[in-house]
Amino acid sequence: MGEYEITDVDLQTVIFPYRTSATRSIETERRALHEDVEVKCFYKGVSTLLIGEKKVNVKAGDIVVINPYEFHATIDRGTDACVGKYHSFMFPLDIFSGHGTDTIKLRTLLLENNMSFETLFRDNKRMVKILSRIVREYEEKNTAYDMAIMGLIMEFFAILIRRGIVGEERVNTKKNLHSYRLVEPAIRYVRDHFHESVSVEQLADLCHVTKPYFCRAFKTVTRKTAMEYLRDYRLKVSDILLCNTDKSIAVVAEECGFESFSYFCRSYKKYYGFTPGARRSSL
Repeated sequence: MGEYEITDVDLQTVIFPYRTSATRSIETERRALHEDVEVKCFYKGVSTLLIGEKKVNVKAGDIVVINPYEFHATIDRGTDACVGKYHSFMFPLDIFSGHGTDTIKLRTLLLENNMSFETLFRDNKRMVKILSRIVREYEEKNTAYDMAIMGLIMEFFAILIRRGIVGEERVNTKKNLHSYRLVEPAIRYVRDHFHESVSVEQLADLCHVTKPYFCRAFKTVTRKTAMEYLRDYRLKVSDILLCNTDKSIAVVAEECGFESFSYFCRSYKKYYGFTPGARRSSL
């Protein structure tokens, strides 16, 4: 990335939470539900992210934007030598309040108007350079560095709004924030324990609600039943393993929580349109 490379620092806060992270193994990086806009700037290696229903493959130089109340997980798909590393920036929706501008209202844009930012920005040197300058300003702490940082953040979001704003058909977050927060423990549990036996009753208990109430809330948020979500999540992880490891198909099925090899193969073919063996042989 040359002059645009962000130095590998470990900062706790700038004006927003900021940190440097690496994905080290399957499912080591799991995010809880949050209202902030999260920006991941990858500077080394490769990784695969599961963001909502999308599987996103990233490499050094890519920027990923995660919208408020968007479930996500980062999965390593490289060796130790090329493990994905990134810097994570958390931008509160009210970050521009009180800074002399009413032109950027993220809360209105993303929650009330039900819009969202594009997920992936590939090799955008201008955006990477802005994030790099933010870190440099914080490290050097020259006079008025906080003002400089806020200006850079405004410039970054101006680019996002001009180039990366989309209107998706998704659950209205403003009306359903309660449902999002309610099912978040279940979503996290699925992503932490997808390789284990999981029941609807177990997930409902985690959310401290009755099974019928949980099922309605979960489908409102994900548009799937809990078991459909679990199965599809297992299939997405299995596809990553098939494409990026030498593990046998049977081992992949077992590690992803499928008790029956035949059920795994049937489910995989129905979901992707071809068999796990065809996927492996096409690589």
